[in-house]
Amino acid sequence: MKINNEEIKGVLHRQVSEDNYHLRRYFPGDLFNGFIEQFWFVNWNLEEQRPHTQQNLPDPSFHLVISNEGVKLLGPVSKKYSYKMEGVGRIIGVKFETGALKELLPLPIEDYVNREVLAKEIFGLDFVNNLISLYEHENDLEVISYIHDNLTSFVQPITKSKAITQSLVSLIKNNENICTVKQVASYANISSRSVQRYFSEYVGLSPKWLIRKYRLSRVLDELETNSVSILDIVTQLEYVDQSHLIRDFKEILGITPNRYNKLK
Repeated sequence: MKINNEEIKGVLHRQVSEDNYHLRRYFPGDLFNGFIEQFWFVNWNLEEQRPHTQQNLPDPSFHLVISNEGVKLLGPVSKKYSYKMEGVGRIIGVKFETGALKELLPLPIEDYVNREVLAKEIFGLDFVNNLISLYEHENDLEVISYIHDNLTSFVQPITKSKAITQSLVSLIKNNENICTVKQVASYANISSRSVQRYFSEYVGLSPKWLIRKYRLSRVLDELETNSVSILDIVTQLEYVDQSHLIRDFKEILGITPNRYNKLK
């Protein structure tokens, strides 16, 4: 099992937050290419410390989560989301690839945005009963192996449309020069209308939203690691002007960049 050592993105106040928990991430086996992006584990021990509320940028992916609250499926999130850690606890997570669960869901993907459902509603009660005991299991690789075995039967074929959508998401995520849907369409050599259609069917959120999300992730990186002004970031990331950056920041994170800096 290959450990995911890529830089962690989208965690608010990352340098301070990391002292409160231990995060591990692993890539799946080849069987799950196009279906599972990664497995993730978070443990914390705050018995002698204040509770910690972890805040993250929104995420367009579905996550299967095993915690002390049971086994749930979390849909795509369009706004900043928070999780309170206190005492001793852990979470086991499976992050699915874009559109991976489409054929398993009884409703359109957009109906699951900002929602969580009991995993048994999608995967069945037997699946949940098989996984619930993993919450107490401390060996990451054994947990992953067991989840592998139980998810194998749910793997769906990667259709052409799904593969195109996943490539579009990857394009936006990894290309700092993309600022508009028109640019996405140009890079992919398809129409803007086609980009919108793929996102509607497989993501549940618009391509414009995803572009803003990843641009904000880069803003956070600058605020975390460099002593730069908002005007510097506007220039560096090619925002139209300062007001556009502040608007996007406030709409998704609920605060202004200056306020975020003061809370570090």
